Amino acid sequence: MPSAFILLLTLLGPARAGVRAQPWWRPQASGYITAEMDRWLMQGIDDIYRMRFEEAASDARAAMALNPEHPNPYLGLAGILWTRYVYETDQGDDSLIAEFARKTQETIDVGQRWVKAHPEDAQGLMTLGAAYGLSSRLDIIRHQWVKGYLEGRKAVQITRQAVKANPECWDCYLGVGMYDYYTDVYPRFIGVLAKLVLRGDRVRGIKTLEMVAEKGHYSKINAMALLVEIYTEDQWGARDPERALSLIRQLRALYPDSAMLHSAELVALYDAGRWPETVKDSEEYLRLTRTGKYQPLEVGTGGVALGCALWRLGRLPEALAAFRQAESAVSAGKPSRWAVWAHVRAGQLEDVMGRRQEALADYKAAADEPDTWGLRALAKAGLKAPFKDPQPGPIEPPDA
Repeated sequence: MPSAFILLLTLLGPARAGVRAQPWWRPQASGYITAEMDRWLMQGIDDIYRMRFEEAASDARAAMALNPEHPNPYLGLAGILWTRYVYETDQGDDSLIAEFARKTQETIDVGQRWVKAHPEDAQGLMTLGAAYGLSSRLDIIRHQWVKGYLEGRKAVQITRQAVKANPECWDCYLGVGMYDYYTDVYPRFIGVLAKLVLRGDRVRGIKTLEMVAEKGHYSKINAMALLVEIYTEDQWGARDPERALSLIRQLRALYPDSAMLHSAELVALYDAGRWPETVKDSEEYLRLTRTGKYQPLEVGTGGVALGCALWRLGRLPEALAAFRQAESAVSAGKPSRWAVWAHVRAGQLEDVMGRRQEALADYKAAADEPDTWGLRALAKAGLKAPFKDPQPGPIEPPDA
């Protein structure tokens, strides 16, 4: 299933100006998004990727002032809140969720009014569809699977209207490709969805996303980010970690100071089996955290990545020390998601090292935390029986 990182990127909007040609919607001709408005929107996207959230919000409001009726800047404000929740707080500040829900609904309201007045505007339709996609994501994190599916279906229906309004709106195909892929994949994980009539086709979805990555303007980078995840995780023939690594490195070249893209590169390196490189890059990630280039809670991500790579290389005591670093990560005054995951990982490694009593202490530390991210079941499994797998598995904590 798609990670928070990928779902975030699919909803951010335009790609960086330096990697796209002239926009398909020709702002001077339509009058809907002027060149000045586009400049603020583009700057906002750059600031989001660089995790400059206050600046990004200011950019969105500047674009909004130029055309308060257009839904695009409202979507940007909702996307900023989601990014802050996922990366600034490591999914640790639920107060942002209520505000995110309000901003998402506001985007839907504005978008509905806009498309009613401008039914031929593919960009407006696409933005409304993306807003419903955000609403669907909110349902999914609340485990409201059927409601999330229905919202997602509405999102793709509107996106298909955008494609019909302008068949050369390559960006509009992003939602179509996502729907094809994930409505084929989700029922394989979530039984209740298997009872619904889903018409997705994962192979067709991948091809559509590849087309957007090649031809898209607004969604070029977004499609690339989705393909990174698919090429890393797909279990039915599309897995290609080296291709994923190539794509994420292209994205990092555009935003070299982005911790969220750097963390995605760590995962891609690890999944490609490049463990010595993962060690080196994780150490650099931690150095940037220590020097203040990345925020302090990033020690959780960097420490777990380093620990897993060292474990793969058989350097077990060093791996355990890396997990200990990760356990210190704090968000909103309490252990972060990656800190709790580091306790689970440390317990598993201690079981492998034959240090059962220490493992039990780590599992208990994880189990005693609020089960915000669905990690308690893994901690309790460790308390019940020792971890048997000699290898650590993936870097990332499982989805809640």
